[in-house]
Order: sequence, then C-alpha cells, then structure tokens
Amino acid sequence: MNDHTFAFLYYRYDSNILFMHQVKPHLEMLGEVRRREQIWIQKELNLLMTLLDMIGESSTYAVKLANENSLNSANSDNLSSTNALNSTNNSNSTNASSLTNNSSFSNASEKYRLFVGIQLPQDVQRVLDIWKSSLQEVLPFQKWTHPQDVHVTLSFLGDASAETAEALAADLRQLAAAALPLTLHAEGLGVFGPPAAPSILWAGLAGDLDALAALQREVAGVCARHGFPAEARAYRPHLTLARRYRTAAGPFKRSALAAAEAPAGGWPAWRVEDIVLYRSHLGRLPAYEPIGVFPFEA
Repeated sequence: MNDHTFAFLYYRYDSNILFMHQVKPHLEMLGEVRRREQIWIQKELNLLMTLLDMIGESSTYAVKLANENSLNSANSDNLSSTNALNSTNNSNSTNASSLTNNSSFSNASEKYRLFVGIQLPQDVQRVLDIWKSSLQEVLPFQKWTHPQDVHVTLSFLGDASAETAEALAADLRQLAAAALPLTLHAEGLGVFGPPAAPSILWAGLAGDLDALAALQREVAGVCARHGFPAEARAYRPHLTLARRYRTAAGPFKRSALAAAEAPAGGWPAWRVEDIVLYRSHLGRLPAYEPIGVFPFEA
C-alpha cells in the first residue's frame, strides 16, 4: 500500500466517524419521538377500548332494562286479561245471557261497528272450512272468509257508541228470551255483484226460513228503536264464503257454481238457539267479535 492509498482510506474513515457523531444524536432523538408516539397511540387505543366497553355495557343494560319492563308489562297485561276472563266466566255462569266480554263497553267514548247475527257451531265451521279447499280450485276469489267469521246476518247496524250498544244488548236479550229455536242448513251456491266479476260468493240457506224471516223482522224492529233503520232491500239470508273474484282468471261463468261439488258429508245443518251481537274489527282475523250472546229461552 502506498502513501496516497493510505491517506485516502484514512480520510474516508475519519469522515465516517465525523458523520456518525453528527447524525447519531438526531437518530436518537427521532427514536425517542417515535417511542413516545407509540406510547401515546397505545394510550389512545386503550382509552378507546375502554369507551367502547362502557358503551357496550350501557347498551346491554338498556336492553336488559327494556326487556324487564316489557316482561313486567306483559305479566301485568296477562294478569289483567286473566282477571277479566275469570270475571267474564263468573258472570256467564250466573246469567247465560250476559255479555261475553265485561270490558266490551268500558270506554264510553269508543265507537263500535256492530251487527246482529247467528253464529255457526264449531262442527259446521269445520265442515265449511274443509269444503272451502275444494271450492278454491274452481272458484278463484281473492279473500276467503275466516271459519269463525262465517255467520247469518240478521241486521247490520254500523257505528254506535258504547252506551247505545249496551242499551241495544239489553233489548236483544229480552227479545231472545221469548224466541223459539229453529233449524237451518246450508244449501247451494250463488254470487252477488257484476256477472263477469262478482264481489261475493255465498252459500244459500234452507230449513225454517219463515221462522228465520220472522226473527229477522223482530231484530230489525229492536235495532230501529235504537236509531238503526231497517234496510230497504229484501232480506236474503246467506253465508258469505269469499269476496272479490279474480278477474285475471277471465270472466266469471255461472257454470262454475254448478261444477262445484257439495261438502263431502252433505250440506251441514244446525239448530239455532241464540242470537249474537257482533263487533267488527278491521285488519284482523277473525274480524268479528261476539260481544253479546243471547239464548232463546221460550
């Protein structure tokens, strides 16, 4: 190695030593800054996680509290319903012609959409419901009557106050006490409404029709005394089975009625031994609530 090479290498070594002495403090300071930044970030993350845990616990507590309040409310409602049912059962056992729901007229300002009719026994409801399945295949109507809503209308009343409804119930009870039982049975099919798109599909009635017509006139007379005038059109007793023919299926043909078979076990019959004051509820099924059942006692 000559003197020039040695001198160059020494210069580079000396320069590097000088560079390291100058840069090292800056590197150490930068490292300290980075370390502090990491500590700060970790603290912020810990704080954030703590806040999230607190929010989660608060939400959980709120949901728990809401559930407890809802459960308490439901238990209270169930207890009230049980008490009301027990009160109703006790009242019915004392007087068979009393209202079926003691709370029906509790709100004096509430309006009641009412009608008077004849309720079908459960076995007849079941027969008609089974028969409905076969009818739907050949008679495409949009809305089929709930089994518990099938009835014989005696008088449609419309809206009434609680006070009027209660007074009417008392007179219907008196009327029924003097009435005699009668026998009816379903028979045949028919429609109401435009020939190509009927609005009502119904089953006809047979049996003690004269006695039924006389009962209907008496009911209409009682209702008229409470401000419900009798309908001008002739009384045509029937059982409404369905509403609104599906026009997408093509124009309705009356031959479809003849093609529909009768119930498998024959047309159902039943003995009428009471009349019912119904309350109509829109948007629920069954839609008709019996609020007064008045037995025949003659």
